[in-house]
Amino acid sequence: MLLSIQKFIFLLISIIFGTLYFLFIYYYVAQQEKTASAILRVINSQMLETSYHLSKSIGSVEDVVSFRSMLDRIALNSDFIDSIFIHNEDEILISTDPFIRKTISTNLIFNDALSAYDKLEQIEAIEEDIRIYEGKKPTLLKLTFVLDKDEIALYFSDKQSTFLLYFGFIPAFVLIFLWFFLRSFVANPLERLRQFAYYQSDVPKAFRLKELETIRYSMVQTFQRLENEKKELYSMARTDMLSGLANRNALEEYVERLIFNSSREGKEFAFLFLDLDNFKDINDSLGHNVGDELLKKISSIISEALRSNDFVARVGGDEFVIIVEKYSSIMELTATVERVQKYLAQTWIIQTHPINIGSSVGIAFYPKDGDDLISLMKNSDIAMYEAKNRGRARYHFFTEELNKRVQDTISLDKEMRKALLNNEYRLYYQPKVDIKSNTVIGAEALIRWISPEKGVIPPSIFIPLAEENGFIAELGWWVVEEAIRQYCLWRESGIDIIISINISAKQLLDKEFIYKFKNLLDENRVNPSRIDIEITEYLFLQHTQENAQVLHELHSYGVTISLDDFGTGYSSLSYLKRFPVDNLKIDKAFIDDYDSKSGAIFIETIVKMGQTLNMQVIAEGAEHKEQIDYLKSIGCDQYQGYYFSKPLSVDDFKTLYLKQV
Repeated sequence: MLLSIQKFIFLLISIIFGTLYFLFIYYYVAQQEKTASAILRVINSQMLETSYHLSKSIGSVEDVVSFRSMLDRIALNSDFIDSIFIHNEDEILISTDPFIRKTISTNLIFNDALSAYDKLEQIEAIEEDIRIYEGKKPTLLKLTFVLDKDEIALYFSDKQSTFLLYFGFIPAFVLIFLWFFLRSFVANPLERLRQFAYYQSDVPKAFRLKELETIRYSMVQTFQRLENEKKELYSMARTDMLSGLANRNALEEYVERLIFNSSREGKEFAFLFLDLDNFKDINDSLGHNVGDELLKKISSIISEALRSNDFVARVGGDEFVIIVEKYSSIMELTATVERVQKYLAQTWIIQTHPINIGSSVGIAFYPKDGDDLISLMKNSDIAMYEAKNRGRARYHFFTEELNKRVQDTISLDKEMRKALLNNEYRLYYQPKVDIKSNTVIGAEALIRWISPEKGVIPPSIFIPLAEENGFIAELGWWVVEEAIRQYCLWRESGIDIIISINISAKQLLDKEFIYKFKNLLDENRVNPSRIDIEITEYLFLQHTQENAQVLHELHSYGVTISLDDFGTGYSSLSYLKRFPVDNLKIDKAFIDDYDSKSGAIFIETIVKMGQTLNMQVIAEGAEHKEQIDYLKSIGCDQYQGYYFSKPLSVDDFKTLYLKQV
């Protein structure tokens, strides 16, 4: 069948335009699918980051309400989230939408054949677990993001309208007027447009026909806008919303590329894990809004302190990862770390609050300390905690020896807590002896851990760990209860001596300690003057006002206060003036040096000072008769040590005491 030229031209142009439309629709659908995938990734990333932050920050179910402002901010700053709520299966604990009365079922299980766009249309809400620990009891909460279906629909509707406008009406209008311009003015320009729509490579030059130029310009603008939106979504998925730094996703991509290049070139790089010291105290005392503003300023100052080729990402609440790729020596690397720590150590003024904060840094190296992101994160984190253990505001390098020590510490922590439940702890009692009469006038309660598998574990092993992880409060209270119980049993059998109990700084600062302690003595009808509390000089270094108040209240109640290990720490006469101390205990290290001139002068000075201040002076670690004779000659009041007796079990102590009666 023969066609007229007009029909042929019309058919040819129609085919060309039909092809162009088909290609553009294919591209539009593909871009729509990519956009939907990006939105899903952004929402999921935000969900994971929020649940991670909440899991670390929430200490109990009651604390959930305090995170309302954070959830409001997240919902407000996200175009695709309508509301956020947290529930525990039975009820909604907190919600950014007061009209939500019941939980919304999530529907995240889809047929694999569904596209990302179809999945996004079907999703009503996304849910993630929040695992918290209330003491030892784990609690599982649910964090739910309710999607803004209207906003998502509007987001895609705008693009669809643009598509219909630019590639529906205008091309049809142009088709009528391009009847006579098939080859020079139509065919070739349309072919270039087709290639541009399909490949998006070279932008066609301006056309001579206004209509085709409009199409060309519209396509360029549309593709540019889609490309910008894609880049924006890509950036959102890799940028920390609060600080503006790279987030964990960006860190993973950067490290993956860096490891590939470093492995090929045989180079190393430094992986630094930075954690702010005592940042939780700032959030607790001044509020999360102050903490967030501080984090923003700190993030900015870290970037300023680093070089342009260094990388920094925020991976947690107050945790940052810094990657230093190029350094000529360890000295240059440590200079970089010290510069960052110096910048952070300044006084920050946040909402009129002056804040001083330090930072601890753990350093690991690729490939020596790890050949992937997970191992580098773990080992630098271990090194960072060692820096904190050594006094904070410093840095520490990871070593295998350190790693083993950390693993042993984790195991010991679990066993130590389990031991309390299994009744593996015992109290031993070391006699306090009056030097003049050589009779027992008191006893110091000393904890011992007798493990069925490992035998006796020295206090020097587990007590420092208990101080570090906070278990000392629970363990210390067991010591108090057990010592008071034993005192009552001895009192009933006619042994009424003063019991000395060691109290840690953390235990003493517990808000409930004084109430519980007084209540325990009252219930057992114990005369407070028969109980002596032993503290160390470390207690004087922090929270001195609170410590002084607690000690004065206990002293007024009738309890005596002994200052243990006097002379080995941060001794100061001002402490003896400010704190109600009844007894000074001279450390064994000085007693061992009694026969040297300098040692004798030191001991005699302490004894004379104690006598002047109306304090009892007690020598620790006396092991030889010559030491006892010397202490008696200078007027020391009491002593403890192996010369008289080692720490004894309850039965052995009772036998020893009754022998002298």
